[in-house]
Order: sequence, then C-alpha cells, then structure tokens
Amino acid sequence: MAADIILWFLNIFTLCLLPVFAGLLIISPFFPNNAVKIRRTAKGFCIFNLIYTMLFALFLNHESSTFAFTKKFPFDILEGTDATLSFGLDSFSILLCLLTSFIMLMALMASKTMVGSKYKLYYSLMLILQGILTGIFTANNLFTFLIFWLLELVPVYFLISIWGGNTAKQAGMKYVLFNFTGTILMFISTALIYAYGYDANAMLDFESLIKNAVNFPVVLQLVACIGFLAAFIMKMPVFPFHTHIKDALQEVPAPVCMVLAGVAIKTGAYGLIRINLQMFYEIFQLIAPALIFLGALGVVFASYCAISQNDIRKILSFSVIAHTGIILIGIASYTEFGLNGAIFYMIAHGLTSAGLFMGQGVIQLKFKTRKLELLGGISKYVPEITVLMLILCASYIALPFTMGFSGQILSLTGGFSSPLIEKTYFMTNFIQASVIFASLSIILCAVYILRLLHKTFFSIAEYDFGEIKLSNHQIAILAIIAFAVIIFGIYPAGIIDSISFFSNINIDTILANIF
Repeated sequence: MAADIILWFLNIFTLCLLPVFAGLLIISPFFPNNAVKIRRTAKGFCIFNLIYTMLFALFLNHESSTFAFTKKFPFDILEGTDATLSFGLDSFSILLCLLTSFIMLMALMASKTMVGSKYKLYYSLMLILQGILTGIFTANNLFTFLIFWLLELVPVYFLISIWGGNTAKQAGMKYVLFNFTGTILMFISTALIYAYGYDANAMLDFESLIKNAVNFPVVLQLVACIGFLAAFIMKMPVFPFHTHIKDALQEVPAPVCMVLAGVAIKTGAYGLIRINLQMFYEIFQLIAPALIFLGALGVVFASYCAISQNDIRKILSFSVIAHTGIILIGIASYTEFGLNGAIFYMIAHGLTSAGLFMGQGVIQLKFKTRKLELLGGISKYVPEITVLMLILCASYIALPFTMGFSGQILSLTGGFSSPLIEKTYFMTNFIQASVIFASLSIILCAVYILRLLHKTFFSIAEYDFGEIKLSNHQIAILAIIAFAVIIFGIYPAGIIDSISFFSNINIDTILANIF
C-alpha cells in the first residue's frame, strides 16, 4: 500500500519542472529580496528534489531495457511526427539525475560565501539550470532532448557573464557560440529524422529509435551520427574543441564551476552514449577509433598544459579536459568494461571535480589568491581542507580505493580490448597504441596534481596569513563529497551493479549486429 502511494506520488514532470518552478518563484517580484530567505528556499527545494530523485532510483527496475515513469505532454507540435515533449527514465539516466541533484545542492550550499551579489537572479538561474539539465537526462525523444539542450545555453551564459571575472562576457559568448555551432548540426539531424519518421510512419521515442534506427537509410544515419557527434564533442569537451570550457571554468565562481564541470559537460557524454552509441552504432564504429585517438591526445595535451600553470583554477580547468579523454575512450571502446567504466567515471569525475573546484574556491576566498607561488605551506592554517583535498586529489590520480581508480581502469581496459581492433578500416591500428599512450599519460596527471598539492599545502610558507577559520558548511561540503569518493571507491559495485544490465544488453546487441 505504501509503495503504491509513493509510486502515485512519483511524477517525472514534477522531477523536471520543480526546480524551474522554484527558480521562477524566487525571481518573481512577490518573493522578498532577502539573501537568507532566498538561500534557504533554494536549498530547501534542492533537498526535496534530491530526496524525490532518490525515490525514483529506489523504485526503478535496473534490470529492464525499457524506460520507466514515461510521460508525454499532451500536445503534438507537428501532427503525425510524434514531436511531443516526452520524458522517461532508465538505469543510466537516473544516475545522472542523482548526480545533478546532489552537485546542485552542494553548489548552492557553497554559494553562501562565494556569491555576494544579485542573489535572486543567481539562485533563480541555478535552479532553472538544474531543471533543464534534468530535462536533458530524462528526455525520451529527440525533440525533447533538443529543446532542453538549447535551453541550457541561456542560464549558463548569464551565470558566466554576470558573475565571472574580467573577461567573463567574452567567455560566456564563446561558450554559447561553440555549443550553438554543434547544436545547429544537431537540429538538422533531428529534423531529418523526424521528416523520415513522418514519411515512414515510425515512432520516434528513444526505445523505438534504439531498436529501429539501424534500419534507417545509411545516408540518414551518417548525417545524423555526425550532426549529434559535433554537438556532443563540443559539450564534453573533446580536444581540440575545448577552449570554450577552459575559458568558462577560469572565469566563473567556484559553485558555478562545480555545476559546469560536475554535470553540464556530462550531458555531452550522455548524448554520445544515448544517441550515437545506442542508435547509430554501425556508423559510430567507423568514427570510434578516431575518437579513442583524440581522447588519448586530449589526456596528453591537457595534462601537459596543466603542468605549466601556476594558477589552481587553470590547473583544474585543464584537468577536466584531460579526464574527459578517458571517458571518451571508454564510450568508444564498444566493450561492456569500457561502457561501465565510462558511466562510472562520469559520476566519479563529476563528484571529484566538483569537490576540487569547491576546495579551490575556499582557498581563494580565505587567502585572497589562487596563485601557487603565493600559497605555500597553508596546511598549517587549514589542516581540515588539506586532508579533504588530499582525498579528492587521490581520486584524480586514480589511487586504489578511490572512485577514480575504478573508473579509469575499466575505461582503459575496455579501450585496450576493443573488438574494433579486428576491423580493418580507418585508424583501427592505432587503438591499442592510443590507449597505452593515454594510460602512460596518467603519470602526467600525477605530476600536476602532486605539484599543486606541494606548492599549495606543503612547501615553505612565504607569508604569514594569520588566523584562518573555515565555516562549518565549507568543511561539510568537502567532507560529504570526499566521503562519497571513498565509499564508492571501496565499493564501486554500488554503482556498477545498477548499470551493468544497461551496458551488457546494449553491447551484446551492438556486437551481434556489427560482427
């Protein structure tokens, strides 16, 4: 009886629209312009949304290949094309919804001391962004996915340009232009698929597309696969299409960095798996070896750039690009190991990068700088943050019993054992060499992370910073994220078991059709 009541209570429209409603409520003229009330209301909605998302995860059948909790908005924009707003969840998308709710809550908690102006607009945009990101992960057809993908650019642009640094407006515009360029190709691909679906009287929800897209005309599959790929590699970001993310992450406040690095760029990896790998796998296999090569090249290039930086934020910004390469290798590997590793590492990297940007924000707030040469020996001033940053950095360099270790080793193992090696088309001969190259390049990650730790926390202090006291909520945020990194590092099966059926059934189906 209790289960029936909870299931009745779970509505996917509410999951997507509640944060948007909260954001509109806060920005409305009826809501008081009081910083404390704004913060508490925003965090209250976020806590409820996180609990609500957990209930969806609890009642979802993780061993089913069908979408659950499906709902359609009752209108058809183009009659007969199934161009409706349609939502649903499976074992893959629910993980990203949980990540979104969790990191957004941490980011709003961090905003208390790191954002000091235009509270109503800021918290409103953050909550609206949460609803849009949730909409991307719960979309159940290409039309819905495209709508939310486009909407995501609006709050991100304002969050970058209003609360960023000296070149924030340029960074915000660059972010929009890069992503919008890829989105134009996504729009063309979506339009072509709907035009074909209208002529063929085909259902175009994700389940139908996953089953039937392989039967589409080859030219349509090729154009669609390339169009969606362009949008996704811009968002992830994949080297060499990465400079907009680097610039954005260097400008915005730490809480916005937590959301951009922890969640927003994961929408690109999500789309790559959901659309390119699941729907257009016959065409995607032709591109996958080149993506593995680009992933490995991105790990090396971004790691090399990070080593030469003397700014904590710049180091972390380049590290995001480097670790995206490992996710890309896992996705393009066409193995269950690789896909499990890529999805797990999306969660691991989301948590770890959010924690590190939070830690950087606290350091900048307390010590008034983010330059390595000005921060020597601060471990004696802030021992609590030193310990927590050590745990997060350990995950970044993939030490055993942290989340980073499991995600990286599964992704790289999948890439090295890719069945695409047996093919004889473009760049398949470079797959194993690229993965080995990426694996060895992880040493570079250890170099710049250990350099960051030494220069920031353990070198000889050049200045006397006096008494430094961290607030309880700053320590709590870092402690919660570090705890999650350790728990799922020791017990990765807690996440992997929930996605193993998804990976297994998709890879088995794909390999049965292309080999």
